[in-house]
Amino acid sequence: MSVLRTLLDAIVHLVALRRWPVRRVLMKQVYFSGIQSMPLVLAVGVAVGGIVVSQLHYQIGQSGEATLRLLASITVTELAPLLTVLLMAARSSAAMASELALMRANGELAALERMGIDLYAYLVLPRILGMMLSAAVLTFYFGVAAIVAGAVGVAGFGWRHSLSMLPLSLPLRDLLLCAAKSLAFGAAVATVACARGLAASGSGTEVPVAASQAVIRGLMALFAIDLLFILVRHYL
Repeated sequence: MSVLRTLLDAIVHLVALRRWPVRRVLMKQVYFSGIQSMPLVLAVGVAVGGIVVSQLHYQIGQSGEATLRLLASITVTELAPLLTVLLMAARSSAAMASELALMRANGELAALERMGIDLYAYLVLPRILGMMLSAAVLTFYFGVAAIVAGAVGVAGFGWRHSLSMLPLSLPLRDLLLCAAKSLAFGAAVATVACARGLAASGSGTEVPVAASQAVIRGLMALFAIDLLFILVRHYL
């Protein structure tokens, strides 16, 4: 319930983005969660593309073009948004929850409240939005890396021709689903981390507990939302 309340309180304060301090925190979050995560996401994307292609093409025996189309479909609808935010959750959730829990232990949150600064507008909203934007962009990079790596593995020097045929086989619905998943996953992971960090007590020993629980609960929320997307897509 506290997670849902945290998300709703952040949405209510969207107007706070007009203020420069809030936008500055947002940019810092995008830099930490997004830009600094790019090398890791790109490396994993290339590895996943190569692994999936090798399994599909060399073991199942499909044609190169069919293998690449299947890789693109699987990557766009499932692998890219799920694995990207999973990497971001493992990297950023603990840091986000630890920071807020440490601010609680040091009395910084109480000081901000005494100064009349809304914690959800200044601390929670930019972190959730930063995670969402970073997830959307990194999902795109992950998908491109995986598909290009797969095209090189299947077609070799003719990978550009193989890639030119992919837009014809990727429906707009799959691309919209990928974008929706990345945004929802990013929002869920960041909201769970912020809720757990703010709920920490004033004890310093609570900081590592908040960090570990933020990662675990964030991953649980991530897979639960992915299952919900699958069920909705299946029955619609």
